[in-house]
Amino acid sequence: MPTRAYTIALANLKGGCGKTTISTNLSAACAMRGRVGLIDADPQGALKHWVDWQQGDSATTTALPTLHAEHANPLDNLLSAQTQNDFVIADCPPSLDIAITQAILTHCDFVLVPVLPSPLDLWASAQTIDIIHQARTQNPSLRAALVLNQTEPKSAMTRAMQQAIAKLNTPVLTTSVRRRAAYRNAVVEGVSVFQLGVRGREAANEIQQILIEVLPQ
Repeated sequence: MPTRAYTIALANLKGGCGKTTISTNLSAACAMRGRVGLIDADPQGALKHWVDWQQGDSATTTALPTLHAEHANPLDNLLSAQTQNDFVIADCPPSLDIAITQAILTHCDFVLVPVLPSPLDLWASAQTIDIIHQARTQNPSLRAALVLNQTEPKSAMTRAMQQAIAKLNTPVLTTSVRRRAAYRNAVVEGVSVFQLGVRGREAANEIQQILIEVLPQ
C-alpha cells in the first residue's frame, strides 16, 4: 500500500449536481482495485446512509468502502483514512462550508467537479473553481476536472455551454455521466451500479472510464 492513499474529492459549492451519486459509485470502482476510505463531509450525510445500507445487506458480496467518521472534523477523518487505505473518496459539503472544502482539497490528488449540462450550472460552479485555485497555493500538484452529469446521449453541446466551459478554464473529462435509470435504481436499492448486474452494466462502464481518467497515468 502507498504511504498515502490516492485521494479524490467530489466538490461543487452548488447543491444537486450529483456529487454523492458519483462518490458512491466511484468508491465501488476503487474497491475493485484496493482498500477504499470514504469521507462524508456533507452535513446531509448521504454517504453514511449508503454505507449503512450496504453493511446491512447480507447479500452483498463485493468489497465495501469503509466510512471514516471517528472525528467530528472531516479533515481529521481524511488524514486518518489516507494512512489506512489505497484510495480515499471525499464528498465535500455545499457552499455553507467553504472552509472545510478548501481544507480537504489541500490534501487531495484530484478534485472532480460534477456539473449539470447547462450554462447556468456551469456558471454557478465558478466559485468552486476559485476554491480549487486557492487550494493549489498549498497543494500545487492538485489536479482538477469538470465531469458533466445527467447528460443526454443525443443532445449536442450548445454554443452557450462551450463558452461557459471555456470561461471556467478547467479541463472536462472525456467521459460524462449519462442520465440513466441504473443510477436511480442503485440509490433506491442501496447499492452501486456494479451490483445491479446487467441492469447497471453501461453505467458501471461509465464509472470505470471516469476512474481511468482520474487515476495517474
